[in-house]
Amino acid sequence: MKTIITMDYKLLIVNFLLFRLEYIHCSNITQVESLYTNLFQNYNRKLFPLINHNNSMEINFTIGIVSINNFDELSGEIELTMYFTLQWTDENLVWTPSQYGGKSVLLVAPEDIWRPQLYLLQSYDTLQEISNNSVMARLFSNGQVMWNIGSVLKIVCSVDVTYFPFDTQTCLLMVSGWAYTNEEVLFFVNDAKVSEDYFYNNSQWILQSATSQNYYDIISSFPPTIFVILQLQRRSDFFVVYIIFPMVFLGLINNLVFVMPANSGERTSVAITTFLSFIVFMQMINSIVPESSEPMAYIYYYILFLLVYSSLILFLCICSLCIYDKDTPVPPSIEKMIYCFRCWYFKKNKDKVTPERRASILSEQVDVKSINEKISFSQHVDDTPLVTWILVGKTFDFCCYVFLLLTYLAVTIHTFVKLYFN
Repeated sequence: MKTIITMDYKLLIVNFLLFRLEYIHCSNITQVESLYTNLFQNYNRKLFPLINHNNSMEINFTIGIVSINNFDELSGEIELTMYFTLQWTDENLVWTPSQYGGKSVLLVAPEDIWRPQLYLLQSYDTLQEISNNSVMARLFSNGQVMWNIGSVLKIVCSVDVTYFPFDTQTCLLMVSGWAYTNEEVLFFVNDAKVSEDYFYNNSQWILQSATSQNYYDIISSFPPTIFVILQLQRRSDFFVVYIIFPMVFLGLINNLVFVMPANSGERTSVAITTFLSFIVFMQMINSIVPESSEPMAYIYYYILFLLVYSSLILFLCICSLCIYDKDTPVPPSIEKMIYCFRCWYFKKNKDKVTPERRASILSEQVDVKSINEKISFSQHVDDTPLVTWILVGKTFDFCCYVFLLLTYLAVTIHTFVKLYFN
């Protein structure tokens, strides 16, 4: 009994396999040629692939980005490599696979079938058509058509460099069926997020986000359109090392001229050299950033501040040297100011200045012939510390150094915090 059951089980398996093999066909070239001939015998690729032409043709899009090839901020031209997967149903290209050896998928040339005409509205030079006739379309037995096209797109992108070099750019692509109306063709996006499966990074820009959406308005005459929005963030490391750090360090060095000895004769030369360095940095940035007045990059305002800051330092250096070279008595009003600013100095100086010591100090600045005249002119009593033009100059340098350093640090921190956290 067990042997009979085993034999029946084996017979069932063999019969099932034979039954399935009856429906497994291997289509040959003759059947495929016959299929192709029958499909396109009375086919007109100039007409919409609809049986009822009162209906609208629906086309589904899947959009992907491959690379950001080039982005010229001066001209606003951006070059992208993107691909589009289009799907629609051609009701005139339907067949039964069993009649053609089970052939259910057919590769056809795009010029043999109806396909949508797509144009890039933001094209840089001419109205660019998005198509690639070298890529075959995949036709299914139910009439569904899948066409993968890729293209290098050159578009115009409005550049906003307000927060250069920490700026983020938003570029808009409009893929439009310029020849159609919304009553004839409708575009739909399968996924709002642009695919980045084949994307490779760019050395200058980071792709923050890429989204797409369809737009159609039955009332207006605007053609069916797909919007693709790209947000690109600039890689700022190069500009921080190449421009930002040198400018900040030069600004700090520029303020150190007030620490240099007045008799060294190098103050003005250092101030002028730093001023010219800021001019060079302005030219460097001008070669990268587009020339735009609205909006203007904040980095330009910062360089303008550095130029004014450097000019002011140069002017104050000249004033300081003039103070050091004075040989007239210090007026009482200036002496009072020095007492207020340098009170710590006078408290520390416990030695009282005698007339002999006063003459010795004055001899370091003026001729011996005018010492007695200056001593008699001075209103100091013997126990009052002496205020000389050298002390006035040092006080002037100290006040300029502290005031300009605090101003420079405040403006620098405010500028780059605003740029970084734009």
